[in-house]
Amino acid sequence: MGHNHERHIAIILAAGKGTRFKSKKPKVVHNILGKPMIHYVSLAARWSNPERIIYVVGHGKDHVIKAINCLNCTYVEQKEQLGTGHAVAQTKPYWENFDGIVMILNGDLPLVEGETLKNAVKYMEALMRFEGASVESENRDYRNEKIAGVVITTKVPNPLGYGRIIKDKHHRIIEIVEEKDADHQTQQINEINTGIYLFYAPYLKEVIDKLQNDNAQNEYYLTDVVKLLNQMGKEVYALLVPDYTQFIGVNDRWDLAKAENILRMKYLQFWSYAGTTFHNPETVYIEFDVELSPDVEVFPGVSLKGRTTVGEDTIIEEGVVLKNAKIGKNCRILKGSVIENSTIQDNAVIGPYARIRDNAVIGQEAQIGNFVEVKNSTIGEKTAAKHLSYIGDAEVGREVNIGAGTITCNYDGFQKHKTVIKDRAFIGSDTMLVAPIIVGEEAITGSGSVITKDVPDKALAVERSPMKIVENYAEKRKKRKRKNDG
Repeated sequence: MGHNHERHIAIILAAGKGTRFKSKKPKVVHNILGKPMIHYVSLAARWSNPERIIYVVGHGKDHVIKAINCLNCTYVEQKEQLGTGHAVAQTKPYWENFDGIVMILNGDLPLVEGETLKNAVKYMEALMRFEGASVESENRDYRNEKIAGVVITTKVPNPLGYGRIIKDKHHRIIEIVEEKDADHQTQQINEINTGIYLFYAPYLKEVIDKLQNDNAQNEYYLTDVVKLLNQMGKEVYALLVPDYTQFIGVNDRWDLAKAENILRMKYLQFWSYAGTTFHNPETVYIEFDVELSPDVEVFPGVSLKGRTTVGEDTIIEEGVVLKNAKIGKNCRILKGSVIENSTIQDNAVIGPYARIRDNAVIGQEAQIGNFVEVKNSTIGEKTAAKHLSYIGDAEVGREVNIGAGTITCNYDGFQKHKTVIKDRAFIGSDTMLVAPIIVGEEAITGSGSVITKDVPDKALAVERSPMKIVENYAEKRKKRKRKNDG
Protein backbone atom coordinates (compact mmCIF):
# COMPACT_ATOMS: atom_id res chain seq x y z
CA MET A 1 0.00 0.00 0.00
CA GLY A 2 1.30 3.43 -0.99
CA HIS A 3 1.80 5.71 2.00
CA ASN A 4 -0.06 8.65 0.55
CA HIS A 5 -2.63 7.15 -1.79
CA GLU A 6 -5.10 4.32 -1.64
CA ARG A 7 -5.88 2.73 -4.94
CA HIS A 8 -9.52 2.47 -5.87
CA ILE A 9 -11.77 1.03 -8.53
CA ALA A 10 -15.28 2.17 -9.43
CA ILE A 11 -18.33 0.00 -10.02
CA ILE A 12 -21.27 1.63 -11.81
CA LEU A 13 -24.59 -0.18 -11.58
CA ALA A 14 -26.42 0.12 -14.90
CA ALA A 15 -28.40 -3.10 -15.21
CA GLY A 16 -31.88 -1.89 -14.28
CA LYS A 17 -34.78 -1.67 -16.67
CA GLY A 18 -36.28 1.54 -15.30
CA THR A 19 -39.88 0.28 -15.39
CA ARG A 20 -41.28 3.69 -14.47
CA PHE A 21 -39.81 5.17 -17.65
CA LYS A 22 -42.37 3.23 -19.70
CA SER A 23 -39.74 2.85 -22.39
CA LYS A 24 -38.29 0.25 -24.74
CA LYS A 25 -34.85 1.70 -23.97
CA PRO A 26 -32.90 1.04 -20.76
CA LYS A 27 -33.16 3.91 -18.31
CA VAL A 28 -29.49 4.97 -18.32
CA VAL A 29 -29.38 5.59 -22.09
CA HIS A 30 -32.06 8.31 -22.01
CA ASN A 31 -30.55 11.67 -22.94
CA ILE A 32 -29.83 14.63 -20.71
CA LEU A 33 -28.60 17.71 -22.59
CA GLY A 34 -27.67 15.64 -25.61
CA LYS A 35 -25.76 12.86 -23.80
CA PRO A 36 -26.98 9.59 -22.29
CA MET A 37 -27.55 9.80 -18.53
CA ILE A 38 -24.77 7.23 -17.92
CA HIS A 39 -22.27 9.60 -19.59
CA TYR A 40 -22.45 12.00 -16.63
CA VAL A 41 -22.03 9.25 -14.05
CA SER A 42 -19.01 7.91 -15.96
CA LEU A 43 -17.52 11.39 -16.13
CA ALA A 44 -17.85 11.87 -12.37
CA ALA A 45 -16.34 8.44 -11.69
CA ARG A 46 -13.40 9.13 -14.02
CA TRP A 47 -12.77 12.43 -12.24
CA SER A 48 -11.96 10.48 -9.07
CA ASN A 49 -9.20 8.72 -11.04
CA PRO A 50 -9.96 5.01 -10.43
CA GLU A 51 -7.67 2.25 -11.70
CA ARG A 52 -10.56 0.73 -13.59
CA ILE A 53 -14.29 1.20 -14.04
CA ILE A 54 -16.55 -1.82 -14.00
CA TYR A 55 -20.07 -1.46 -15.38
CA VAL A 56 -22.75 -3.92 -14.33
CA VAL A 57 -25.08 -4.22 -17.32
CA GLY A 58 -28.22 -6.27 -17.78
CA HIS A 59 -31.41 -5.01 -19.36
CA GLY A 60 -30.70 -3.86 -22.95
CA LYS A 61 -26.98 -4.32 -22.36
CA ASP A 62 -25.95 -3.67 -25.99
CA HIS A 63 -27.66 -0.26 -25.93
CA VAL A 64 -26.02 0.54 -22.61
CA ILE A 65 -22.51 -0.51 -23.67
CA LYS A 66 -22.88 1.56 -26.84
CA ALA A 67 -24.02 4.58 -24.80
CA ILE A 68 -21.09 4.21 -22.36
CA ASN A 69 -18.75 4.10 -25.34
CA CYS A 70 -15.64 3.08 -23.40
CA LEU A 71 -13.15 0.68 -24.95
CA ASN A 72 -10.95 -0.12 -21.95
CA CYS A 73 -13.79 -0.48 -19.43
CA THR A 74 -14.94 -3.77 -17.95
CA TYR A 75 -18.52 -4.92 -18.47
CA VAL A 76 -20.13 -7.53 -16.23
CA GLU A 77 -23.58 -8.88 -17.01
CA GLN A 78 -26.16 -9.28 -14.27
CA LYS A 79 -28.47 -11.81 -15.92
CA GLU A 80 -31.25 -11.50 -13.35
CA GLN A 81 -31.95 -8.24 -11.56
CA LEU A 82 -31.81 -9.42 -7.95
CA GLY A 83 -30.81 -6.16 -6.31
CA THR A 84 -27.76 -3.97 -5.80
CA GLY A 85 -25.96 -6.43 -3.52
CA HIS A 86 -26.34 -9.17 -6.13
CA ALA A 87 -25.06 -6.79 -8.86
CA VAL A 88 -21.88 -6.04 -6.90
CA ALA A 89 -21.39 -9.76 -6.15
CA GLN A 90 -21.20 -10.38 -9.93
CA THR A 91 -18.11 -8.14 -10.12
CA LYS A 92 -16.22 -9.92 -7.32
CA PRO A 93 -13.69 -11.70 -9.58
CA TYR A 94 -12.34 -8.26 -10.54
CA TRP A 95 -11.56 -7.06 -7.01
CA GLU A 96 -11.34 -10.10 -4.72
CA ASN A 97 -7.53 -9.82 -4.59
CA PHE A 98 -7.48 -6.02 -4.66
CA ASP A 99 -5.98 -4.23 -1.66
CA GLY A 100 -7.77 -0.91 -2.00
CA ILE A 101 -11.13 0.82 -2.07
CA VAL A 102 -14.14 -0.25 -4.12
CA MET A 103 -16.46 2.68 -4.92
CA ILE A 104 -20.00 1.73 -5.93
CA LEU A 105 -22.51 4.11 -7.50
CA ASN A 106 -25.73 3.97 -9.46
CA GLY A 107 -25.97 4.76 -13.16
CA ASP A 108 -29.02 6.97 -12.55
CA LEU A 109 -27.28 9.75 -10.60
CA PRO A 110 -26.38 12.13 -13.44
CA LEU A 111 -25.91 15.17 -11.19
CA VAL A 112 -23.24 13.75 -8.90
CA GLU A 113 -20.01 15.73 -9.20
CA GLY A 114 -16.60 14.21 -9.75
CA GLU A 115 -15.18 16.37 -6.99
CA THR A 116 -17.65 14.81 -4.51
CA LEU A 117 -16.46 11.31 -5.40
CA LYS A 118 -12.82 12.39 -5.25
CA ASN A 119 -13.39 13.87 -1.79
CA ALA A 120 -15.09 10.68 -0.61
CA VAL A 121 -12.03 8.65 -1.63
CA LYS A 122 -9.76 11.14 0.17
CA TYR A 123 -11.96 11.01 3.27
CA MET A 124 -11.80 7.24 3.40
CA GLU A 125 -8.03 7.27 2.87
CA ALA A 126 -7.70 9.73 5.75
CA LEU A 127 -9.82 7.54 8.04
CA MET A 128 -7.79 4.44 7.15
CA ARG A 129 -4.50 6.18 7.84
CA PHE A 130 -5.02 8.70 10.59
CA GLU A 131 -7.29 7.06 13.14
CA GLY A 132 -4.69 6.11 15.71
CA ALA A 133 -1.86 7.54 13.62
CA SER A 134 0.21 8.12 16.76
CA VAL A 135 1.57 4.57 16.49
CA GLU A 136 2.74 5.26 12.96
CA SER A 137 6.48 5.21 12.63
CA GLU A 138 8.62 6.56 9.82
CA ASN A 139 9.45 3.24 8.25
CA ARG A 140 6.11 1.44 7.99
CA ASP A 141 2.64 2.17 6.78
CA TYR A 142 -0.08 2.05 9.35
CA ARG A 143 -3.62 1.15 8.41
CA ASN A 144 -6.51 1.37 10.80
CA GLU A 145 -7.88 -2.18 10.61
CA LYS A 146 -11.31 -1.06 11.82
CA ILE A 147 -12.25 1.17 8.90
CA ALA A 148 -14.39 -0.73 6.42
CA GLY A 149 -16.19 1.92 4.44
CA VAL A 150 -17.83 5.26 3.81
CA VAL A 151 -21.38 5.99 2.65
CA ILE A 152 -22.12 9.35 1.07
CA THR A 153 -25.18 10.85 2.73
CA THR A 154 -27.13 14.06 2.30
CA LYS A 155 -30.02 15.88 3.99
CA VAL A 156 -33.17 16.38 1.94
CA PRO A 157 -36.26 18.54 2.54
CA ASN A 158 -38.50 15.51 2.02
CA PRO A 159 -36.87 12.16 2.85
CA LEU A 160 -39.92 10.10 1.84
CA GLY A 161 -38.89 6.91 0.04
CA TYR A 162 -35.19 7.10 0.93
CA GLY A 163 -33.19 4.88 3.27
CA ARG A 164 -32.52 6.81 6.53
CA ILE A 165 -29.09 7.03 8.09
CA ILE A 166 -28.78 6.25 11.80
CA LYS A 167 -25.35 7.21 13.10
CA ASP A 168 -23.51 7.95 16.34
CA LYS A 169 -21.88 11.24 17.26
CA HIS A 170 -18.64 10.20 15.53
CA HIS A 171 -20.48 9.83 12.19
CA ARG A 172 -20.24 6.06 12.37
CA ILE A 173 -23.26 4.46 10.72
CA ILE A 174 -25.21 2.21 13.04
CA GLU A 175 -27.68 1.22 10.37
CA ILE A 176 -29.45 2.27 7.19
CA VAL A 177 -33.21 1.81 7.55
CA GLU A 178 -35.31 1.44 4.41
CA GLU A 179 -38.49 3.54 4.25
CA LYS A 180 -40.84 0.56 4.58
CA ASP A 181 -39.02 -0.69 7.70
CA ALA A 182 -38.84 2.74 9.36
CA ASP A 183 -40.91 3.50 12.46
CA HIS A 184 -42.38 6.94 13.05
CA GLN A 185 -39.31 8.24 14.88
CA THR A 186 -36.91 7.01 12.16
CA GLN A 187 -39.08 8.62 9.48
CA GLN A 188 -38.33 12.02 11.02
CA ILE A 189 -34.63 11.63 10.12
CA ASN A 190 -33.81 13.63 6.97
CA GLU A 191 -30.25 12.35 6.46
CA ILE A 192 -30.53 9.80 3.68
CA ASN A 193 -28.47 7.20 1.84
CA THR A 194 -27.43 8.46 -1.62
CA GLY A 195 -26.57 4.95 -2.80
CA ILE A 196 -22.86 5.79 -3.17
CA TYR A 197 -20.61 3.49 -1.14
CA LEU A 198 -16.89 3.04 -0.64
CA PHE A 199 -15.70 -0.23 0.88
CA TYR A 200 -12.27 -1.65 1.67
CA ALA A 201 -12.12 -4.53 -0.83
CA PRO A 202 -10.84 -7.34 1.49
CA TYR A 203 -13.69 -6.66 3.95
CA LEU A 204 -16.30 -6.37 1.20
CA LYS A 205 -15.11 -9.75 -0.07
CA GLU A 206 -15.80 -11.30 3.34
CA VAL A 207 -19.43 -10.18 3.49
CA ILE A 208 -20.72 -9.85 -0.10
CA ASP A 209 -21.71 -13.51 -0.35
CA LYS A 210 -23.41 -13.48 3.06
CA LEU A 211 -26.22 -11.15 1.94
CA GLN A 212 -29.76 -12.49 2.43
CA ASN A 213 -32.84 -11.68 0.38
CA ASP A 214 -35.41 -12.10 3.15
CA ASN A 215 -37.17 -8.80 2.48
CA ALA A 216 -40.31 -7.57 0.75
CA GLN A 217 -38.60 -7.32 -2.66
CA ASN A 218 -36.67 -10.62 -2.36
CA GLU A 219 -33.58 -8.68 -3.35
CA TYR A 220 -30.01 -8.58 -2.07
CA TYR A 221 -29.38 -5.06 -0.77
CA LEU A 222 -26.02 -3.31 -0.55
CA THR A 223 -27.28 -1.55 2.60
CA ASP A 224 -27.04 -4.92 4.37
CA VAL A 225 -23.27 -4.90 3.71
CA VAL A 226 -23.03 -2.10 6.29
CA LYS A 227 -24.90 -4.23 8.85
CA LEU A 228 -22.66 -7.24 8.20
CA LEU A 229 -19.49 -5.14 8.47
CA ASN A 230 -20.71 -3.73 11.81
CA GLN A 231 -21.31 -7.28 13.03
CA MET A 232 -17.64 -8.05 12.18
CA GLY A 233 -16.65 -5.15 14.43
CA LYS A 234 -15.72 -2.94 11.51
CA GLU A 235 -16.75 0.69 11.08
CA VAL A 236 -18.56 2.46 8.25
CA TYR A 237 -18.67 6.25 8.30
CA ALA A 238 -21.15 8.73 6.85
CA LEU A 239 -19.79 11.54 4.66
CA LEU A 240 -22.51 14.19 4.66
CA VAL A 241 -22.57 16.31 1.46
CA PRO A 242 -24.69 19.46 1.86
CA ASP A 243 -25.77 19.86 -1.79
CA TYR A 244 -28.56 17.30 -2.04
CA THR A 245 -29.37 18.17 -5.68
CA GLN A 246 -26.32 16.12 -6.71
CA PHE A 247 -28.10 12.97 -5.56
CA ILE A 248 -31.46 13.35 -7.25
CA GLY A 249 -32.05 9.87 -8.65
CA VAL A 250 -33.78 9.58 -11.99
CA ASN A 251 -36.60 7.05 -11.68
CA ASP A 252 -39.06 8.34 -14.26
CA ARG A 253 -39.22 10.88 -17.05
CA TRP A 254 -40.29 13.72 -14.79
CA ASP A 255 -37.18 13.11 -12.66
CA LEU A 256 -35.24 13.17 -15.93
CA ALA A 257 -36.72 16.57 -16.79
CA LYS A 258 -35.91 17.92 -13.31
CA ALA A 259 -32.32 16.63 -13.45
CA GLU A 260 -31.84 18.06 -16.93
CA ASN A 261 -33.13 21.42 -15.76
CA ILE A 262 -30.70 21.54 -12.82
CA LEU A 263 -27.77 20.57 -15.04
CA ARG A 264 -28.80 23.07 -17.73
CA MET A 265 -28.84 25.91 -15.22
CA LYS A 266 -25.42 24.79 -13.93
CA TYR A 267 -23.98 24.94 -17.46
CA LEU A 268 -25.55 28.34 -18.14
CA GLN A 269 -24.10 29.58 -14.86
CA PHE A 270 -20.67 28.19 -15.82
CA TRP A 271 -20.69 29.98 -19.21
CA SER A 272 -22.10 33.09 -17.62
CA TYR A 273 -19.12 33.22 -15.21
CA ALA A 274 -16.90 32.67 -18.27
CA GLY A 275 -18.25 35.85 -19.89
CA THR A 276 -21.49 35.06 -21.75
CA THR A 277 -24.64 37.13 -21.17
CA PHE A 278 -27.92 35.21 -21.07
CA HIS A 279 -31.17 37.14 -21.21
CA ASN A 280 -33.80 35.09 -19.39
CA PRO A 281 -31.63 31.96 -19.00
CA GLU A 282 -34.64 29.87 -17.88
CA THR A 283 -35.65 29.74 -21.56
CA VAL A 284 -32.23 28.88 -23.04
CA TYR A 285 -31.43 25.24 -23.87
CA ILE A 286 -27.74 24.26 -23.94
CA GLU A 287 -26.10 20.88 -24.44
CA PHE A 288 -22.98 19.33 -22.95
CA ASP A 289 -20.53 19.88 -25.83
CA VAL A 290 -21.37 23.54 -26.53
CA GLU A 291 -18.54 26.08 -26.11
CA LEU A 292 -19.14 29.81 -25.74
CA SER A 293 -16.72 32.74 -25.69
CA PRO A 294 -16.56 35.95 -23.66
CA ASP A 295 -18.93 38.74 -24.71
CA VAL A 296 -21.35 36.45 -26.46
CA GLU A 297 -24.94 37.57 -25.91
CA VAL A 298 -27.77 35.05 -25.95
CA PHE A 299 -31.43 36.09 -26.07
CA PRO A 300 -34.48 34.12 -24.86
CA GLY A 301 -35.63 30.88 -26.44
CA VAL A 302 -32.28 29.97 -28.01
CA SER A 303 -31.27 26.29 -28.41
CA LEU A 304 -27.56 25.45 -28.45
CA LYS A 305 -27.01 21.81 -29.42
CA GLY A 306 -24.32 19.30 -30.32
CA ARG A 307 -20.75 20.48 -30.83
CA THR A 308 -21.59 24.14 -31.30
CA THR A 309 -18.93 26.82 -30.74
CA VAL A 310 -19.57 30.56 -30.70
CA GLY A 311 -16.85 33.22 -31.06
CA GLU A 312 -16.44 36.45 -29.10
CA ASP A 313 -18.85 39.40 -29.44
CA THR A 314 -21.44 37.37 -31.33
CA ILE A 315 -25.12 38.10 -30.70
CA ILE A 316 -27.67 35.29 -30.90
CA GLU A 317 -31.21 36.58 -31.04
CA GLU A 318 -34.51 35.07 -29.89
CA GLY A 319 -35.52 31.61 -31.03
CA VAL A 320 -32.28 30.74 -32.85
CA VAL A 321 -31.34 27.04 -33.09
CA LEU A 322 -27.66 26.15 -33.46
CA LYS A 323 -26.67 22.49 -33.85
CA ASN A 324 -23.07 21.46 -34.54
CA ALA A 325 -22.58 25.03 -35.71
CA LYS A 326 -19.26 26.83 -35.74
CA ILE A 327 -19.96 30.54 -35.38
CA GLY A 328 -17.12 33.06 -35.70
CA LYS A 329 -16.49 36.34 -33.90
CA ASN A 330 -18.75 39.37 -33.99
CA CYS A 331 -21.49 37.64 -35.96
CA ARG A 332 -25.18 38.47 -35.66
CA ILE A 333 -27.51 35.53 -35.79
CA LEU A 334 -30.92 37.15 -36.04
CA LYS A 335 -34.25 35.96 -34.73
CA GLY A 336 -35.56 32.50 -35.62
CA SER A 337 -32.58 31.34 -37.72
CA VAL A 338 -31.59 27.66 -37.78
CA ILE A 339 -27.96 26.67 -38.43
CA GLU A 340 -26.96 22.99 -38.50
CA ASN A 341 -23.63 21.30 -39.26
CA SER A 342 -22.29 24.51 -40.81
CA THR A 343 -19.70 27.25 -40.33
CA ILE A 344 -20.35 30.99 -40.13
CA GLN A 345 -17.20 33.08 -40.39
CA ASP A 346 -16.40 36.33 -38.55
CA ASN A 347 -18.65 39.40 -38.93
CA ALA A 348 -21.37 37.65 -40.92
CA VAL A 349 -25.05 38.48 -40.44
CA ILE A 350 -27.57 35.65 -40.66
CA GLY A 351 -31.36 35.92 -40.65
CA PRO A 352 -33.90 36.65 -39.40
CA TYR A 353 -35.48 33.27 -40.19
CA ALA A 354 -32.64 31.91 -42.32
CA ARG A 355 -31.84 28.20 -42.57
CA ILE A 356 -28.25 27.08 -43.09
CA ARG A 357 -27.47 23.36 -43.15
CA ASP A 358 -25.40 20.40 -44.36
CA ASN A 359 -21.83 21.68 -44.34
CA ALA A 360 -22.51 25.16 -45.59
CA VAL A 361 -19.75 27.73 -45.08
CA ILE A 362 -20.73 31.40 -44.93
CA GLY A 363 -17.75 33.71 -45.49
CA GLN A 364 -16.69 36.76 -43.52
CA GLU A 365 -19.03 39.76 -43.62
CA ALA A 366 -21.52 37.85 -45.79
CA GLN A 367 -25.23 38.51 -45.28
CA ILE A 368 -27.81 35.76 -45.50
CA GLY A 369 -31.23 37.30 -44.95
CA ASN A 370 -34.79 36.30 -44.14
CA PHE A 371 -36.20 33.09 -45.53
CA VAL A 372 -32.97 32.24 -47.33
CA GLU A 373 -31.92 28.59 -47.22
CA VAL A 374 -28.30 27.62 -47.85
CA LYS A 375 -27.42 23.95 -48.13
CA ASN A 376 -24.00 22.33 -48.71
CA SER A 377 -22.62 25.52 -50.28
CA THR A 378 -19.76 27.94 -49.74
CA ILE A 379 -20.64 31.63 -49.78
CA GLY A 380 -17.72 34.04 -50.31
CA GLU A 381 -16.97 37.02 -48.15
CA LYS A 382 -19.16 40.14 -48.38
CA THR A 383 -21.65 38.26 -50.53
CA ALA A 384 -25.31 39.10 -49.88
CA ALA A 385 -28.44 36.98 -50.33
CA LYS A 386 -30.95 39.00 -48.39
CA HIS A 387 -34.36 37.55 -49.11
CA LEU A 388 -36.27 34.45 -50.07
CA SER A 389 -33.66 32.41 -51.94
CA TYR A 390 -32.56 28.78 -52.07
CA ILE A 391 -28.84 28.16 -52.60
CA GLY A 392 -27.96 24.47 -52.71
CA ASP A 393 -24.76 22.64 -53.80
CA ALA A 394 -23.28 25.95 -54.89
CA GLU A 395 -19.91 27.66 -54.82
CA VAL A 396 -20.49 31.40 -54.60
CA GLY A 397 -17.59 33.86 -54.83
CA ARG A 398 -17.03 37.10 -52.97
CA GLU A 399 -19.06 40.32 -53.21
CA VAL A 400 -21.81 38.58 -55.14
CA ASN A 401 -25.34 39.98 -54.95
CA ILE A 402 -28.10 37.42 -55.06
CA GLY A 403 -31.51 38.98 -55.72
CA ALA A 404 -34.71 37.97 -53.95
CA GLY A 405 -36.35 34.76 -55.10
CA THR A 406 -33.20 33.31 -56.72
CA ILE A 407 -33.13 29.51 -56.84
CA THR A 408 -30.30 27.13 -57.69
CA CYS A 409 -32.13 24.31 -59.44
CA ASN A 410 -29.67 21.67 -58.25
CA TYR A 411 -31.73 18.48 -58.51
CA ASP A 412 -32.93 16.95 -61.77
CA GLY A 413 -34.94 14.17 -60.16
CA PHE A 414 -31.98 11.76 -60.16
CA GLN A 415 -28.91 13.55 -58.91
CA LYS A 416 -27.59 16.83 -57.51
CA HIS A 417 -25.61 19.23 -59.69
CA LYS A 418 -23.34 22.11 -58.85
CA THR A 419 -23.82 25.85 -59.41
CA VAL A 420 -20.73 28.09 -59.53
CA ILE A 421 -21.17 31.88 -59.23
CA LYS A 422 -17.91 33.79 -59.51
CA ASP A 423 -16.76 36.97 -57.73
CA ARG A 424 -18.85 40.15 -57.99
CA ALA A 425 -21.56 38.60 -60.15
CA PHE A 426 -25.02 40.18 -59.88
CA ILE A 427 -27.92 37.74 -59.91
CA GLY A 428 -31.20 39.50 -60.65
CA SER A 429 -34.30 38.78 -58.59
CA ASP A 430 -36.19 35.59 -59.36
CA THR A 431 -33.39 34.02 -61.40
CA MET A 432 -33.55 30.23 -61.86
CA LEU A 433 -30.02 28.81 -62.21
CA VAL A 434 -30.36 25.35 -63.72
CA ALA A 435 -27.30 23.36 -62.62
CA PRO A 436 -24.70 22.30 -63.60
CA ILE A 437 -23.90 25.90 -64.48
CA ILE A 438 -21.19 28.56 -64.13
CA VAL A 439 -21.89 32.30 -63.91
CA GLY A 440 -18.68 34.24 -64.62
CA GLU A 441 -17.03 37.12 -62.74
CA GLU A 442 -19.03 40.36 -62.77
CA ALA A 443 -21.67 38.68 -64.95
CA ILE A 444 -25.30 39.80 -64.58
CA THR A 445 -28.52 37.88 -64.94
CA GLY A 446 -31.75 39.71 -65.69
CA SER A 447 -34.67 39.41 -63.30
CA GLY A 448 -36.99 36.50 -63.91
CA SER A 449 -34.52 34.63 -66.14
CA VAL A 450 -34.16 30.87 -66.36
CA ILE A 451 -30.43 30.40 -66.95
CA THR A 452 -29.58 27.05 -68.55
CA LYS A 453 -26.16 27.80 -70.09
CA ASP A 454 -22.90 29.12 -68.64
CA VAL A 455 -22.61 32.93 -68.53
CA PRO A 456 -19.18 34.36 -69.50
CA ASP A 457 -17.36 36.93 -67.33
CA LYS A 458 -18.87 40.45 -67.45
CA ALA A 459 -21.75 39.29 -69.70
CA LEU A 460 -25.48 39.94 -69.25
CA ALA A 461 -27.80 36.94 -69.56
CA VAL A 462 -31.53 37.55 -69.98
CA GLU A 463 -34.01 34.85 -70.81
CA ARG A 464 -37.62 36.08 -71.05
CA SER A 465 -40.30 35.94 -73.68
CA PRO A 466 -40.99 39.44 -75.12
CA MET A 467 -43.61 41.43 -73.25
CA LYS A 468 -46.99 41.62 -74.99
CA ILE A 469 -49.64 44.28 -74.24
CA VAL A 470 -53.29 43.62 -75.08
CA GLU A 471 -55.17 46.94 -75.12
CA ASN A 472 -58.57 47.19 -73.45
CA TYR A 473 -58.31 43.61 -72.20
CA ALA A 474 -60.39 44.21 -69.02
CA GLU A 475 -63.47 45.33 -70.99
CA LYS A 476 -63.28 42.34 -73.32
CA ARG A 477 -63.08 40.07 -70.28
CA LYS A 478 -66.17 41.62 -68.68
CA LYS A 479 -68.17 41.23 -71.92
CA ARG A 480 -67.17 37.57 -72.22
CA LYS A 481 -68.22 36.95 -68.60
CA ARG A 482 -71.65 38.61 -69.12
CA LYS A 483 -72.25 36.51 -72.23
CA ASN A 484 -71.36 33.29 -70.35
CA ASP A 485 -73.53 34.22 -67.35
CA GLY A 486 -76.42 35.22 -69.53
